[in-house]
Amino acid sequence: MALVTLSGTVKVVGKTQQISEKFSKRELVVTEAGGQYPQHIPVEFTQEKTSLLDPFAPGDEVTVTCFINGREWTGKDGVTKHFLSLKGERIEKAGAQNSGPRSGGHAAPPPPSMADMPPADGEDDLPF
Repeated sequence: MALVTLSGTVKVVGKTQQISEKFSKRELVVTEAGGQYPQHIPVEFTQEKTSLLDPFAPGDEVTVTCFINGREWTGKDGVTKHFLSLKGERIEKAGAQNSGPRSGGHAAPPPPSMADMPPADGEDDLPF
């Protein structure tokens, strides 16, 4: 399976659908702006991955990592059709370092500055 990454704005976060006793799914639609027409791309999260969408809402800027799935189906009329779908693997806020849960509204501590870094072996006399 091919792995792809897309970035954009959350348009829709669907509700979890219980398809059968053993299968659940949830759809996310991400809008990629660019070019003359924006692209509204549906991504399906399944099973335990459905909960990954809980912290996200329309308007959030996200990066989604997903697998491309292709299927073939032959109808009763003998006509074969091919389908393509994106299966969500990870989602994170655009610019986020990881896909961990939100911190409950608390701001993350700032990254360490150069002044906070310990000097490298014997190189603590910088000329500036």
